[in-house]
Amino acid sequence: MKIPRLSHTAHARTVAAILSAFVLSLPAVAQSVLTVGPRNVQTLVLEQLFNRAGRWYLIDDGDCYTYLESPHTHIALDRLVLRAHLSSRFGQRMGNGCVGADFASNVTLSGKLHGSGHFLILDDIRIDRVDDESARNALDLALKVEPQLIPRAANIDVSEFVRKDAIKVQR
Repeated sequence: MKIPRLSHTAHARTVAAILSAFVLSLPAVAQSVLTVGPRNVQTLVLEQLFNRAGRWYLIDDGDCYTYLESPHTHIALDRLVLRAHLSSRFGQRMGNGCVGADFASNVTLSGKLHGSGHFLILDDIRIDRVDDESARNALDLALKVEPQLIPRAANIDVSEFVRKDAIKVQR
């Protein structure tokens, strides 16, 4: 499924509309207007979801893991589209190790983006594309066995981003 891209202006307007709801919940900036463009969304995603050495661990069970790295985001319609590299060792924990297979592929995920309080909520997360066929088959099988294997929602704290930016401006 190909998701159409919006222009940079449309990106900024979409994100600004979503984030304007958050501004009212932040006491220090209640009288301000916060505009966030595509680069800011990329920064928010990097800082808050890919916060373990540039990785977002979807599964972290010791030596059995699945993580995303090298993310690139854009907004299409009402979804945040995330292209990243997936690295995974699917298997069963045995002692101190993981008995299973390693997989790697470029993937495309997307989620509905909306605001609640001072959070951007990314929910209805789904995998739209897995480039490598063997990784796609393994991931499909793993999700059939355990549908909740991959998180279906993630929260991004906008107030933390605003506070960091305000501290930089004040210095």
